[in-house]
Amino acid sequence: MTTPGTPLGGLGWILDENILRLPRVHRALLLSADGLTAAASRGVDRDMADRLAAAVSGMQALSRQAAEFANCQAAPWEQTMIQYADGYIIVMAAGRSTYLAVSTERGADLEAVVFAMDKTIDRLGKEMHLAARDTAQATR
Repeated sequence: MTTPGTPLGGLGWILDENILRLPRVHRALLLSADGLTAAASRGVDRDMADRLAAAVSGMQALSRQAAEFANCQAAPWEQTMIQYADGYIIVMAAGRSTYLAVSTERGADLEAVVFAMDKTIDRLGKEMHLAARDTAQATR
């Protein structure tokens, strides 16, 4: 699923190919800092994508605000993970004001998921002809 008219439209296939191939991964979503859907993996309809993009954008903003608690105010935000009884949501900086979110089952190999997310972000940058990810810029 992609949102027509966005500069990142048409990139859902990269999410499918790089992230959904992993066991126990449910969904992937590329979104802007202001909570707009840029691309989504298969199985994510527009309503879900829009709701989750808004929620994930809020999660990222809360994570940035909590940096003081970890004595990391000057460091850029890089990743947030939420654990539920049966799964996880992982949100990672994907470029300037862009984030990648992935949901998994509890038994997913989180190291493999995070590695795939990182590689997917690199590939998305190449597809969009953008410079390499700058996490300092992703937090603005």
